[in-house]
Parts: sequence; structure tokens; C-alpha cells
Amino acid sequence: MKKASIGDIWLVLIPKVINNNRTTHINLEKRSCLIIDDGHGFIIEENRDYLGLKITTNQKHKRIDNWYELGLKKESFVRIETLIKIEKGQLIKKINKMNKYDLYIYLKELTNYLNIDVIDKIKAM
Repeated sequence: MKKASIGDIWLVLIPKVINNNRTTHINLEKRSCLIIDDGHGFIIEENRDYLGLKITTNQKHKRIDNWYELGLKKESFVRIETLIKIEKGQLIKKINKMNKYDLYIYLKELTNYLNIDVIDKIKAM
């Protein structure tokens, strides 16, 4: 059984909604995601699914300095404002695990963006 942990980078199957003029389609795409909650309420209380942040090649977002060492194929960035729910069945393959220092940076930015305080929970990890 696949199990993700906080700080893991996983290849995940994500639904993507495509709107045409007349119809709406849902395609599934494989995306890299940084797992920030393992279903134990780290970010959102009483959550049973994983929460992740999309990883992108769009340079408008927060850069992952060691993207190559983490096993990502291109220069990569974390989309802080794109928090997504991930079910266990969407997990495809673990890519790597981010070190705690880098994870702390992204979680600190997320907490500032969402205006929540999880820093004490991070320190207890």
C-alpha cells in the first residue's frame, strides 16, 4: 500500500477541468506534488486525505533550489497558493523527500498565505 509522509514529493494523478464553449471535460494528468499533510490534521483538522502543493516549472512561484538532487526533471517551483486534496489512490510514485529546512520554508510561506499558525507543529516533527 502506498503511503506518503509530510515532506515527500510524489508523482500524483490530478484531475484537470477543461472547458470548451459547449462541453466540460475532466482529464487526468500526472503532476509532482509536495505532501504537506499526511491525513493527521497537520494543516486542516480532521482531514483523512493528503494535502499537497503542486510543483510546476512556472517561474512565478517559489523556486526549489535543489530540484535536480530531488529527482525532478526540470527546474521546479512550488505553487504555494495551490493547496490540493490528494487521495491515496491518486499516488503514483514517490520521487524523493525534501529536507526539513526546505520544507519549513514552504510551510512558512503557506502559513503566511493562509494566515494560519502551524510553526509549532513543524518544530515538533
